[in-house]
Amino acid sequence: MRIPLANLLVRSPLPQVGILMDEVDKCVASVPELIDCLIAGDTAGLERISREVSVLEGHADEAKNALRNKMPVRLFLPVDRRDVLRLIRQIDAVANCAEDVGVLLTLRTYEVPGELAPLLREFVDAVMTTVAEASELVHMMGELISAGFSGKAAEAAMAKADEIGRLEHEADKLQDRCAKALFRAEDSISPVSIFRWTKVLNKIGSIANHAENVGDQFRLFVAAS
Repeated sequence: MRIPLANLLVRSPLPQVGILMDEVDKCVASVPELIDCLIAGDTAGLERISREVSVLEGHADEAKNALRNKMPVRLFLPVDRRDVLRLIRQIDAVANCAEDVGVLLTLRTYEVPGELAPLLREFVDAVMTTVAEASELVHMMGELISAGFSGKAAEAAMAKADEIGRLEHEADKLQDRCAKALFRAEDSISPVSIFRWTKVLNKIGSIANHAENVGDQFRLFVAAS
């Protein structure tokens, strides 16, 4: 007996992955605000936004858990269940890193060297652009399912994954420039401050890294189909 495709899709969590991505987007969107407050020396604003990010990360966790709870043992799609779980983990990791940035920035008081401030904003903007492209890719899932992860939809997804990789590389270069600006200011800030700043830069960069991993997971979907 043939089972209608629509009935099979109901059992798959793939069409709902976009719901998780939407919650993650809301969480990550506050990272530039965190940086603006940091540069402005607005401690109260920094703490408030950090708390908001934590709440939004909790909403993303709820969406993640809902997806996992709906995960069947077998998917009636040309996609491996383990790959779907990896995709969910990478999307969720984007929100986790955003929350970590907020926590790190509220643990201590940070000096922002003058040369670092504009580079930091540019770096964060590049990271946000990378996440935005990953979000667009995730929301292409419905079209990919309809096309069986092949044809023009697959080509478009692969092109988007390539663009995400390029943007993540640009973010990496800006992170390096931030680090160099930081070390050029080592005469005016303490080694401990440089260490803490390095952790913050790495955590912001990890947001883009996980966004790139989302793109790589889509490559696996297409390659396996």
